[in-house]
Amino acid sequence: MTKTLQLFSLLALLLLASCASVEEPADNMVPPDAKRQGELTRLFDRMGAESESVGVAAASEAASGDDRDLRFMASLWGTRPKSAVSAKRFGEALSKNGEHEFAFDWFERAFMHLPADDEMLPYLRYDMANEYYMLGRYDDAVNLLANRLGTTPLPTDLKPKYDALMKKASAG
Repeated sequence: MTKTLQLFSLLALLLLASCASVEEPADNMVPPDAKRQGELTRLFDRMGAESESVGVAAASEAASGDDRDLRFMASLWGTRPKSAVSAKRFGEALSKNGEHEFAFDWFERAFMHLPADDEMLPYLRYDMANEYYMLGRYDDAVNLLANRLGTTPLPTDLKPKYDALMKKASAG
């Protein structure tokens, strides 16, 4: 019985030692405070508003936050009602702020959330390719533009943009 007690004591000591050596996370890895989380949650919910101006304003305000805010917004995608429109609006706002990696992620969220025949898909594909281009990932941009599935022609307003981006990305 003493051997079991010694093993248990050793295990408890090791557990205590491992807990004592845990470092505090860096400030930028800690989520925003509760008040800011509430603000961001309200902005997230408004980004998908039927009113274009309300949704764009909410996305723009949310995109002006720091990395902690942007990570918190990403966490809301898994816990709040999802909307491809809100994800696209947020991606556009992030792109305007030069947050191209985050913007790509949001365009991809919108793309993956839509059915295969949705008319927004070619626009999102273009947006993702443009973010790749802005990140210097020219081959990825070309591949995304060139490897569309299906035979549905591009919308007439989008075709010139596709072609121009393809040309720029191909030139690298």
